[in-house]
Amino acid sequence: MNNLGEEIRKKRLEKGLTIDDLSKRTMLSPAVLKDIENGAFDRYEGDETYVKMYLKKISDALDMDREEVTKSYIALTEEIKQEELAEAAKEAEEEGEARAEKKSVKLEKPQFTKKASVYEDKSHIKIIRVVIALLIVALIAVLIFIAVVSTHKSIETKNYTKTSDNVTGDVKTKKDKEKEEAEKKKKASETTQETPKVAAVTFSKNANYNYNFALTDTSAETFTFKVEFVTRAWAQLQVNGKVDTDFEARVYQAGESATVTLKSADVRNMRFSNGASKGAKYYINDVQVPLTDEETNNANLTRVRFTKVASIDASQAVTNNQSPTTTQAANTSTKKSTTDNGNNN
Repeated sequence: MNNLGEEIRKKRLEKGLTIDDLSKRTMLSPAVLKDIENGAFDRYEGDETYVKMYLKKISDALDMDREEVTKSYIALTEEIKQEELAEAAKEAEEEGEARAEKKSVKLEKPQFTKKASVYEDKSHIKIIRVVIALLIVALIAVLIFIAVVSTHKSIETKNYTKTSDNVTGDVKTKKDKEKEEAEKKKKASETTQETPKVAAVTFSKNANYNYNFALTDTSAETFTFKVEFVTRAWAQLQVNGKVDTDFEARVYQAGESATVTLKSADVRNMRFSNGASKGAKYYINDVQVPLTDEETNNANLTRVRFTKVASIDASQAVTNNQSPTTTQAANTSTKKSTTDNGNNN
């Protein structure tokens, strides 16, 4: 079986080639070449086509006759198959003889009639026992529950009787208690209404259409400026002398409103330009700017100026709820300092 492999090894050595050299020439792995030289063709059973291809490459590399090498391999595979068949036949024959010997010495096992056992499995009895046990446990649990509930009710009855014996004086009905609660809520509501709310923004007036404002929460990072339009008007907002792009400069229709959020730290002053501004209302942090009726009803181009200050003295503060005397005094002081033309620049 190894004649072909030995012949290939001999030829390789004559050529002065190593396994690695032959591997480079044939592009076959050294492991495959070693198997072929050692005659281990049985490892490639079922891959005879590939082995023939390997042998052709080796034949070309070692200048051997392709046909002769292939014929030698075919004869070798036939020899391997014959040997395998002979071994299989021998094993089958030995196995048959062994079976025959076992049959000849096999003793017939006597058959005995099975007698009913007193220990025969009675699963239905086990189930009945389990059900009875569960019923007993459930009954005990119910009895315990009834005993606990009865004890609890007895204790509550004793406590109620003891408390009733110790009660003296006036006894208030449920209706009386409800009446007291209603009175308390009414008093609390009246107290809340009487407590004056602190405005989020304080205003003071410099002149017509010129106001100072101070935020109550000095730590607030932002504040809002809002305009409500009563008539159709063109509007624009400038902050620190520059047009604020967040407030859309355009023509607004009656009933529209526009709101912009500004950073407190970035704002020093604002100027709001409003054409045909009759009836427009202005808000800072949702607190309405206390314009006079004259300012509100002006139908010409109006420029309202706002200057942000740190604080405003209470004596100078103006609101929408100020009395006529206060408003008149504020207007008088305003006329002394500046002349209102309704179109301040």
